[in-house]
Amino acid sequence: MKYLHIMRNDKFINPFIEFINKNFSKEENAFFIMEGLETIEVINEKNVKRYISKGRNLKGVLKKILLFLQIPILYIKLFNYCKKSEKIFFHALADPRLIFFLYIFRFFLKKTYWIIWGGDLYSYNERKKKSVFHTIEDYVKGNAKGYISYMDGEFRLAKKWFKAKGKFYRSFTYPSNLYKEVDLKKTEKNELWIQIGNSADSSNNHFEILEKLSKFKDMNIKLFCILSYGGSEEYKKQVIGRGSELFKDKFFPILNFMEFKEYMSFLSSLDIAIFAHNRQQAFGNISSLLSMKKTVYLKEEVITYKTLKEIGIEVKSFDRLINLEKFDENILENNRRIIKENFSEEKLIEQWKNIFEN
Repeated sequence: MKYLHIMRNDKFINPFIEFINKNFSKEENAFFIMEGLETIEVINEKNVKRYISKGRNLKGVLKKILLFLQIPILYIKLFNYCKKSEKIFFHALADPRLIFFLYIFRFFLKKTYWIIWGGDLYSYNERKKKSVFHTIEDYVKGNAKGYISYMDGEFRLAKKWFKAKGKFYRSFTYPSNLYKEVDLKKTEKNELWIQIGNSADSSNNHFEILEKLSKFKDMNIKLFCILSYGGSEEYKKQVIGRGSELFKDKFFPILNFMEFKEYMSFLSSLDIAIFAHNRQQAFGNISSLLSMKKTVYLKEEVITYKTLKEIGIEVKSFDRLINLEKFDENILENNRRIIKENFSEEKLIEQWKNIFEN
């Protein structure tokens, strides 16, 4: 084993494992999957190991005690895997157990590569005052060997906030971000179909979107709100309540998790997608939608907005949303072409080859 991938289970993890196993050596890559979504079964491969803590679905003090008692077992497993590998890829550094592990065994930082997911970077902004844990976190995130993201701006923030000293590798990382060649069948519909947000997490700022769109409630529209994963049940109820109150039967909460093909088919039926995240998020959704010639709205201060603009893609500003409208066909086709050129499977293979062998 040369390359160890440590990650939490998510909807794009199985396709990533398949991509690596297909294009690189199975013997050289191992995947250690901690926690994450239990509703998605992890792919059955010899080089994939699954770790799920006992009692992780409990609440309160009992959950904390059980998780704490299992830390030695987890650390022994992690230590043995990390010791055998030449490079360690942490797909997100958000779990405090991983932060403490890398601080205790800091010699592993010399071969650690942090793949930035977003929340693990922007959590810096949520600090009210600096704690002992934050000092440890700063040390770990600042002393990795390498940093991987498609957004140059995220590496700049890692240097600013954590004094990152390692090398930056530009990659869009996951097959979920690839250009999607979809047969766009024209469906006869009278309404404007709009997706708001990409999960039930509160970082989607659903209420901000709903309030801003409320002035269009008398238009011939349908609002689709993805609430099938992430977030609390209470938050979902609040979003559904407010959406239904404002838009009545024009608001459609999506509560059931869709398989990949079904979700791509759903995206292809839309006209507009609106994301009001305050940080980089939902890039797989955004690249897929642009592949399908859909109009995307983002906040201007988000690094995603700036990065897409830099490569020539047109996105609409959520901050300046005055009229709810689509781009014309020429702009949408140009966006599709740029996504196809920049987010091909060949490019992703080349990027990972560079990360592995550099």
